[in-house]
Parts: sequence; C-alpha cells; structure tokens
Amino acid sequence: EMSRYFRTELELHHRKHQIQAPGGIYFSSVVLSVWDNIHGPKILHIWTADRVLDEDKKLVTIANFTLNDEAGRDQEGIETKFYSLPKHGVIVTAFVFSLETSRGDRMRSDRMKGEKDIFSFFLVLPYSEISEYLARYTFCQEKVEKLLDDNFLHYMKKMSSERALLIDKVDKVITDHFSNQLQKLVILMASIRDHSVPYPIDIKQTFFGNMSDIAKQSSDFLKKAITSHLQTGGYTVVLGQDSESVNRMILTLGLFLTSKEQKTSRLLYPPVAVETQEGINVDNFCHYEPGLYLQGYISMDTNNSSLLPFTKNELEDNCMPSTIINMDKLEVWVFNINLANYIRERSERIRKFEEEKKVTRRRLLSYKDSDMSQYDESAKLLDSSLVHVFLQEVQLLPVNTPGVIESYTTQFIRLLNLKAFALVKYVEAELKLMDNQLYLAGEQIASALTLSAASASSTSRLNTSLLMQNLSIESDGDLRVIVIKAERIRPKTCLDVLEPLEAAAQVLQQFETL
Repeated sequence: EMSRYFRTELELHHRKHQIQAPGGIYFSSVVLSVWDNIHGPKILHIWTADRVLDEDKKLVTIANFTLNDEAGRDQEGIETKFYSLPKHGVIVTAFVFSLETSRGDRMRSDRMKGEKDIFSFFLVLPYSEISEYLARYTFCQEKVEKLLDDNFLHYMKKMSSERALLIDKVDKVITDHFSNQLQKLVILMASIRDHSVPYPIDIKQTFFGNMSDIAKQSSDFLKKAITSHLQTGGYTVVLGQDSESVNRMILTLGLFLTSKEQKTSRLLYPPVAVETQEGINVDNFCHYEPGLYLQGYISMDTNNSSLLPFTKNELEDNCMPSTIINMDKLEVWVFNINLANYIRERSERIRKFEEEKKVTRRRLLSYKDSDMSQYDESAKLLDSSLVHVFLQEVQLLPVNTPGVIESYTTQFIRLLNLKAFALVKYVEAELKLMDNQLYLAGEQIASALTLSAASASSTSRLNTSLLMQNLSIESDGDLRVIVIKAERIRPKTCLDVLEPLEAAAQVLQQFETL
C-alpha cells in the first residue's frame, strides 16, 4: 500500500525540458517548484535551452527565496514577486500560488482535503538584462499569469478529485498542456527582444526622414494613421505585402511612444518555424499578441482588404481598441465602439472570468470570424487639429539637421502629456464639486438624482462641451487623444469624460434649483 503513494528520493528528482527559440531563449531557466513541509522547497520541472545544467543548487536557493514565509498561505490567486540578486548574477520573477490538496495526494493520514500545496513558478534571467526586462515586465507578467491560469491551474483543478500522487498529476498536466504553451511564450519573448522598435529611432528610417515619402504615401493617410494611433493609446497593427513599408510605418508611429512602449513593440520579421522537443511545429508569426503596442504582419490577401491574419477575438482581448493600418490599400481602420463602452465591457468580461473560472479569457469573446465588419474606415475617424498642425510644421523642419525632428516630436508629446495632466486635474475638481453638492443637497434629493441618472440608458458625470471650452480643446478628435493620455495618469477617465451627456445635463439642471 505504501508503494502506491510513496516515491524514493531518486524518483522525486526534478525533470528537465529543453526549449528553443530563434536567437536563443529569453530566459536562462524556467522552474516549477513546490513547498514540502519536510524537505522545504522541491524543484519539480526545469525548462532550459541546454540539456545539461550545472546550476541546480543555485535554482534550489532561488526556489527557497520565492517560497520562504509562504507556509500557511491563504491568499487566493497568483502573487507576483520580483528579486534582484546581483550576488548570484540573476534577476527572478516568481509567481506563487496554491492548490487545494485532495485525499490521496499524500501518504500521510493527517494530510486531509482542504489543505493546500504551495507552488512557485519562476523565471530566471541574467542580471545584465535587468534594464531591458523591466521595460517588458508588465507585459511578461500578464502573459505568464494567463499561461498558468489557462494551462496549469485549470487542468490541475479538474484533476483534484483523482486519487493519485500530486507529482503524477503535475507531470501529466505539464506534458499534455503546459510545455507546448510555454514554448510559444518563450518564442514570443525572444521575438520581442530581437525585433523590438529600437531606441532611439533613426529618423531616416521613418516617413519624416524624407518628405517626399510623405507625399508618396499621402499626407492625409499619414495624418489619419497618426491620429488613430494616438486615439487608441498607441496600440496599432500595421499590415502590408512590403515589409519595408510596414516597418517604416511602425518606426514612424514609434516616435510617439515612450522608450518603454517601444521595447514592448515588434517590427515585422520573417516567419520562423521552431520544432519543439515533442515534435510539434510552432509558428508564432501571424499571431496577434494583446499587450504589444506596435506590431507588423504580412497581409493575407491583397484583393480582400477586410481579411486579417488573426481574429477579432484576439483584438478584443487588448486593454484598448487597436488601430489597423493597411499599407497596400492606404486605409486606416479603428474599432467601431464607444471607447468608454469598450473599457467597461472588457472589464465586465474579466470580472465574470474571475468569478466563474470555468473558461479561458479568450473563450469569453463571442466573435469567431476575421472580417472587418465592426471596424470603421478611415473616413469616419475623428480628425485631430493637433496632429494636422504638427504635420504641417514638421514638413518645414530641416531633415538633414540631426535631432531637430526628434526634438520637435518629443516636444509635441510633452504638450499632449501636459494637456492630459490638466484634464485629469479638471476632472478631479469637477467630480469633487459634484460630490459635495450631492452631499449638501441632502439624502432625499441625492437619492432622487441618483435614481434619475441610473434610469438613463447611458450616463456621464461631466459636461464635455464645457470641459473642451475651459481647456481650449478644439475638436472631438483632440479630446480623444488627450483623454487616452489622461487614462494612463488616472484610470477610468474615459468613463467620466467620453460617455453621452443626457443624464449629466439633467443632474446639473436640478443642481441649479437647489
């Protein structure tokens, strides 16, 4: 009976997997470990590019760092930890989580159902990569948490009622579901490392490097591309048959991103197929990645401008709507939905996912096709006078003088950031004033106003016309650009500013009678 649940120390030794990526993998090692109440941290699986790894003791030390003080952990979900260990020459990102133990997972009779096993899944990188990695830290964190949710925790919970050793369950999930998806993540991170937008950007590689390029590509098209790029928070997909023109557009739009955002962007690169150890061919070329700011792809069909190499499911998984630019047709598309509604609906989908934990985030999205029926053509984009003036003036600047256009672009972005900061302060002051008026009006009137606002089909707490007048914002397109910038300073600014005004106007009218 004991042999049914017990393994020798030799059998419990961790398993090593080899993973590959073009140009070398992004991480030195990827490790899954678990806390053992008798032996302490125990490494279960190691993924590395090398078949022989002579740093096992270092990994055990790191596992001890990540699992130390976690005994008796009762926190739900995945907790992220970051360690900078210059003495060991590495940086580590650890994802700590717990799984409920079912009867039969351990031999000990006092290990009853309801107790939890504490796991640590950690990524190890050379210390020299700290500045590059920190720029992509948030992106990597989101991808790994989704990987663990969808391909480890989900399947481990499904097997919780099975009478088997914990290590056998882990091995089965790793083999059947997890390793292949981890391979894809490694290829993704390697592609971003090798093909990210360079910093600083060489102005000669952009459309601003040669003003004849602007005339060739149509200044109106370039204006719409930049406007939509700014109005969607810098999240843009560029499609085309010519990789040079696609990358030139990506580098042009990259001038309007911060250095951190540039490092979380990806140029168009040749397709690469990688054979995994399990013999599965992984092609990461035409796969849209939510979270990347700029990304380029070869268009699938020049005769059908509405065909994409990815689905709307993937597009809607991003935190903001994405701009799509077709370099073959010189067209710009943007998602046809109110931005505030997009943010609210996405937050609602994630909330339902967190509550139900029954399906993956991607399965919560209902659209299955890859057509552009929910996207507006460029003619329907909100025009921005700020971008129009910027392009007029930048064409007057000397191209051959180093740093002039770069400095002017930087000054333009600084102007947008200042306007966004002013908008945030204005919104905060207005909302505080309205809250004070509601409080002073008394509970009865406040209840009536709240009820009337809630009964409206859509609500907004601010008068947008008055806001634009007070902040000298000339057009709705300019407002959209500035609000997107403000959203990063103060989350939910879009919800306060961009929603319709009917209910807010009724509330303000009733305030005047108080």
